[in-house]
Amino acid sequence: MTADIGSPPKADFTMPPGWIHRLPADDLDLAVLLVNSMDMLEDPPDRLTSVQWYRDALRAAGHGEIAEGLHEGDLSSLKELRALLRLVFSATTLEEAAEIVNPMLVRGGAVPQLVMDDDGRPILQVAPRATGMEALSARLPAAAAELIADSELRRLGTCAGSPCECAFVDRSRSGSRRFCSDWCNDRAAAAAYRARRKAGQ
Repeated sequence: MTADIGSPPKADFTMPPGWIHRLPADDLDLAVLLVNSMDMLEDPPDRLTSVQWYRDALRAAGHGEIAEGLHEGDLSSLKELRALLRLVFSATTLEEAAEIVNPMLVRGGAVPQLVMDDDGRPILQVAPRATGMEALSARLPAAAAELIADSELRRLGTCAGSPCECAFVDRSRSGSRRFCSDWCNDRAAAAAYRARRKAGQ
């Protein structure tokens, strides 16, 4: 998937640090962006009061073609997809994750297709020509399911920096990531330091 240079991100949109790992973002990063449209450290926490925030996020992440297919009438479906993906990211067992993601794959019609990449090599892609909710409903659960199959649940997580509950994909070599961003890591470290000082007084 290539960036849509014809649909640049809005000038006032800022990609939150640590949520995506490259441009254009892959489908796992798009899932993180959607789940994290509910951010308990923001006031108000829900950015998804319309589809516009996620459309802007998709454009900024290099997926303007998906953004263009997303309409206000998709808001309830987008929120439902967000809620289910959050359950996948926070699942504690493989059985729990499978019970959530398998019906999503069926409903989304997440059937891999053989397509050619930019270099003419064959690759498998889910919903390669879809846009909007059709693309998101198939591709995001499929990306999560593929990662779970490869790494069980070690690479999907939610932030340990309470009250933050943002999702992340652990792409570190050690697989020991606990926070959605460096900012939450620093915030948790500062809180732990203050607690130790208070306990020692």
